[in-house]
Amino acid sequence: MSVPQAIRELADMFDRLPGVGPRAALRYAYWLATQPKTTVKQFADKLSQLAAKIVACQVCGMWTETSPCSICADPRRDDGQLCIVANSQDIRVLEDASVFQGKYHVLGGLLDPIEGRTPDTLQINNLLNKLKDPNSKIREVVLALDPDVSGDTTSMYLMRQLAGLPISISRLARGIPTGAQIEYADEATITDAYLNRRRTKD
Repeated sequence: MSVPQAIRELADMFDRLPGVGPRAALRYAYWLATQPKTTVKQFADKLSQLAAKIVACQVCGMWTETSPCSICADPRRDDGQLCIVANSQDIRVLEDASVFQGKYHVLGGLLDPIEGRTPDTLQINNLLNKLKDPNSKIREVVLALDPDVSGDTTSMYLMRQLAGLPISISRLARGIPTGAQIEYADEATITDAYLNRRRTKD
């Protein structure tokens, strides 16, 4: 069956989204085609607003409507702590937990040479310049990167680059999540859980 060009082109756009395959993309496109025209126009308007209003914060790189963003502009935040994250959505998770009161730096992804993500394609040089600035107040860097191959590779690269600076470096602890069963945990998870164990009695 011939697919109308407008639906096919929209499906091609949906197909670019992470986790969306060709079948799901086509299903989304057909679903929109069945909606009232007002709904489709609202959808289009929201996308236009996204393109027009969202910018990257010139300080941390987070997606925001104002630059500097509300976090960078907040004088109550600790200028001595800098949390390194891969993407803007990681900041939301940390902020929802209300455990970090410093500021952030968004890399814009994780190192993955196979996918073409090398140090020069990420915001790593900006980070190094920020940390090497003689007027910098940063005393601790927290690496909040995914506990996978790309996250570990990026963390190791950053730790090598920051080795000569008078800055303490820490990583988020990893281990067995709440509610999980030990018998289903892999070796890496068990190792991290053991190395990051907490004493309950001396």
